[in-house]
Amino acid sequence: MDHLPAGLSGTDEQFAAHARAWAEQTCIEQGVAVKVSDPLTIAKVGELLAQGRQTGRKRDGSKRL
Repeated sequence: MDHLPAGLSGTDEQFAAHARAWAEQTCIEQGVAVKVSDPLTIAKVGELLAQGRQTGRKRDGSKRL
């Protein structure tokens, strides 16, 4: 798969199609499902993403670096 050059590269539709193709190829290479529909898995991913947005001030003392 060719990489698009940095900066604005085509239309939003072209970018979305490229991103979708990249995500599908990456999932195939890693042996993971392209789409997830299991509610428990979705909840766990949501929890992980929410943790990534925390700052040092909001983290528990046990999570401070």
